[in-house]
Amino acid sequence: MNQENRSGTNRTVTHGVLASRLISLLARNAQVLAVAGLVGKLATVAAAVVLARGLGEREFGRYVVAVAFASLLGVLVELGTGDYLVREGARKPHLLSRTTGLVLLLRTALGLAAVAMAISLPSLFGYERRTSIAIALFTAAAALRALGATFLSALQALEHLGDVATVQAQQALLGACAAASAIALGGGLIAVSCVAVAVAAVSVPWSWRRLNAAPHDPIELHVGDLRDALPVVASFSGVILFSTAITYLDSLLVHAFKGNDETGLYGSAYRVLLALYFIPMVYSTALIRSMSRLASTNRDALAWLHSRVICHLTVVALPLVVFGLVGSRALLDTLYGAPYGAADTALAWLLASLVFTFPGWIASTTAYAVGAERPFVAIVAASLALNVTGNLLAIPRWGIEGAAAANFATEGFAVVLLLALLRREGLKLDWTGAVGKPLMAIAPSVVIVFALASIPLAVRLPIGAVVYVVGLLLLRTFDAHDYDFLRAAGGIGETRV
Repeated sequence: MNQENRSGTNRTVTHGVLASRLISLLARNAQVLAVAGLVGKLATVAAAVVLARGLGEREFGRYVVAVAFASLLGVLVELGTGDYLVREGARKPHLLSRTTGLVLLLRTALGLAAVAMAISLPSLFGYERRTSIAIALFTAAAALRALGATFLSALQALEHLGDVATVQAQQALLGACAAASAIALGGGLIAVSCVAVAVAAVSVPWSWRRLNAAPHDPIELHVGDLRDALPVVASFSGVILFSTAITYLDSLLVHAFKGNDETGLYGSAYRVLLALYFIPMVYSTALIRSMSRLASTNRDALAWLHSRVICHLTVVALPLVVFGLVGSRALLDTLYGAPYGAADTALAWLLASLVFTFPGWIASTTAYAVGAERPFVAIVAASLALNVTGNLLAIPRWGIEGAAAANFATEGFAVVLLLALLRREGLKLDWTGAVGKPLMAIAPSVVIVFALASIPLAVRLPIGAVVYVVGLLLLRTFDAHDYDFLRAAGGIGETRV
């Protein structure tokens, strides 16, 4: 009996030590990624504001369509190989050089195919010549960025996230400044797309040079590895392809039913949503390597980490949802100008979807880590079918508000199925701690924000925020490791697990 007690005590101590190391790693990785991600997203939002104001609603609508179409083709180049490279590199470090070479080979071939499709397909859809040229150029830029990103994924597998974050921030700043310069010099859509190609071309040697500064084996190319890798890559690629389709097809359908002006309005709202995605992206990028290792060594620690991170992301998402309900028009007017305020209801729906998207993002990362990418493909495919059906039914009648509502329904559907999949894999979510307590804490804030409607928004929101924080503390939403996370996030350096 004493032996059993000692064994249980040892497991508790071991779990506590591992949890501390995991939280320390997450905090330090999140620190560098958050700073770089914030810089990158602010640069992206600033560029979108400049483009929306400089191009005008109609031309900006063409830009949104071109980027959406090119992004769908660009995903054919990446095809999930980045996540595959990081996971395999974390599990089998000795094969990282061969995996990197394999991914480079795949992306080069797929990039050429995507550009060929970008040149031929737009005319079949009846796009204007200027839009068609922009699609081809943005697709070429996406193919080049994918090649450069291969070296960054290898750096991530080596746990050099500081280098990854730095390069990504630098490239985002360069791209935003270049696009703004093109507008300032009187350029239009074609000039902006040419600038995107130039910046993407620079990213390839830029990223390669950064990888070479880190200790690693020379990149090797073994064509024979394709046979074993392709089935796994196909699963990763299915998830990425369907997810990207969900992200961008609504813009294409809005354009098909409502034209350039409505597409420009919807694009302005959607870019706010895309900018906020950097928050779960930071967590996902910071954790995917450690989660991949824990999936094969310590499932209990993985389940605990999964629940805590979903708690963090739920806590962050809920106030954004509340802000969307009361502040969407003010935000759009401030960012883009008065005409874009008409997209306020669409933005409110899009921000409401964050309560599903943020937790779903880390759940996706966990699914990759445990090797459940194949059933994950089926979930995302079903979500895409729901999204397309919803958009086809809603856009003709309700316009961009219908598209945003379809996005909300799709995200909710996907996260429910995804959490059910993880439960089947043995990863049970602590619903009370991760979701229940944040929901209870936000309820009084919602009441206050709406009850004080006569008070200026700049006053109501801070009051609601204070009430929310107090509620989180009173409900003991956070444990000791969460506070360790906050303290460690202010430190420096990296920890390995």
